[in-house]
Amino acid sequence: MERGASGNVRMDDLVSLQGSSQMHWYIIRAALALLAASGLAACQSSQSSFQGENFSGETRALEKQLNAEAAAFGAAQGATSIAASADPTGIANIVKAPVAMAARNAMATSANARMDAQLARDEQALYRRYGMNPDGTPSGKKPVAGQ
Repeated sequence: MERGASGNVRMDDLVSLQGSSQMHWYIIRAALALLAASGLAACQSSQSSFQGENFSGETRALEKQLNAEAAAFGAAQGATSIAASADPTGIANIVKAPVAMAARNAMATSANARMDAQLARDEQALYRRYGMNPDGTPSGKKPVAGQ
């Protein structure tokens, strides 16, 4: 920092120092928020919605995987929102919003399709166990015990 003729710090130097200090605080805030979001996402664990013998272990594993993917996606969206909020023009938020919505919708569609396919496999296993046809009508066969 240069000093002016009177020995004082020049105003231009103070302004540039203030700008870099503000950017420094944005980075620190973003890092802390990302750390908090990651920690919160890692701690979220709930009991399976697919309890009981009518659902397979594969269904519960898929549910756990989909929950982990959703938590990671949420943390990533939070991090990008924090980064976009540092843009003083607000253009980053305008650009980010439709892209984030499209990504969320694509992820939800994929997760629904994967879970529907797994539940259909569980349903067919249930029908076989109770001696039913694939369409759910009685087959006349005796139920298979211990499956």
